Amino acid sequence: MSDLESTHPLLLQPSEELGALRIIKRLATGGYGAIYLAETQTRGTVALKFALEGPSDDDEARVDARTQREARLLMHLDHPNVVELLGYLRWPDVRRGYLYLIMDYVEGPTLSRWADSPQATPRRATEVFASLALTLDAIHREGVVHRDLKGSNIIIRASDGQPVVVDFGSGDHACAPTLTEDRLPPGTPSYRSPEALRFWMGPRIPGSRYRFVPTDDLYSLGLVFHEVLTGGFPYRAHLPPSALLASIESAELKPPSVLNPRVPPVLDAIVLRLLSKHAVGRYPTGAELCGALSAALEQADSTWDVPLFPPRPPHEAITEEDEALFDGDEEAREFRQWMRREDRAGAGSDTSPPGTPPTEPGVPWRSWLRRRMRVLSDALRPWRKRDD
Repeated sequence: MSDLESTHPLLLQPSEELGALRIIKRLATGGYGAIYLAETQTRGTVALKFALEGPSDDDEARVDARTQREARLLMHLDHPNVVELLGYLRWPDVRRGYLYLIMDYVEGPTLSRWADSPQATPRRATEVFASLALTLDAIHREGVVHRDLKGSNIIIRASDGQPVVVDFGSGDHACAPTLTEDRLPPGTPSYRSPEALRFWMGPRIPGSRYRFVPTDDLYSLGLVFHEVLTGGFPYRAHLPPSALLASIESAELKPPSVLNPRVPPVLDAIVLRLLSKHAVGRYPTGAELCGALSAALEQADSTWDVPLFPPRPPHEAITEEDEALFDGDEEAREFRQWMRREDRAGAGSDTSPPGTPPTEPGVPWRSWLRRRMRVLSDALRPWRKRDD
């Protein structure tokens, strides 16, 4: 049995050595890759992102090609708020092995987790998103689009509180080769723009592809901003594409300050413009979005320094999201985080959970929702793995 047949990135164990790198632990697993924390003798800790398929002649070669493209995208970007690529290699064979990226390890919580902390005040949230707006502006000026912006792909760096955009595995560059045809770009379906969903649902023209542009990224950023400010989506999100588009088209968006009175009303117009159902209604660039957020900050008073949400009850202080208890299933963790955001948003929120709630007496809401969790997570998996 060859090395490639007997080894796989998901089998890597703590203390295992890859040349000068020593594995510490697995950090996350997604549809295309696995991320490990490792240490080096010269630089300290780094993050390793492995493609879960090696180069081959079958369809799975796309996974390897996508990881190569992520490396090329990151080489185009030199920005303090974008994860730094240090190099890339193959393992265990230098020519035929699994490709992995060596990246700077950004220590800190994801934006989704940070949003549940007392540090998430209106002032800090607005500062974070102003920084993200400028980061997107720089990325877009380099001809790069991220195509999968969400809270779990943004890390709040512990050393300075700055947001860092990570995971460009779904990203694209103006000069990058096309990997597949007749499909939407990869990414998380619930964060797609309405125009991307309209393309998906429209007539299929052979050879046509959806052209992802900066306003698609800005729409995704608007959804993340809405989540941070209110604790939930502005409409039902975890749905198949046709139902998701119908949910977006029919939604009458409530201002964030109505959903959460701790949100300053001056932010309402910014969020609602980002979530415009048509690209022409949004900010055209991250720079213009940053200008609007900076102008809002000039009006800040002491109410902007109150946490966006009250502290959790003591019995919720320890959860399955603690790193010591994390099992590496990133998709399942995202769904658990969504469940808790639904609880935080309250019964009056528009972010109703997927499916039909129980109507028979004696069926607890959370028990029903927990039973649905695994079924829905499995159902969403094919949509998350669609290629462009």
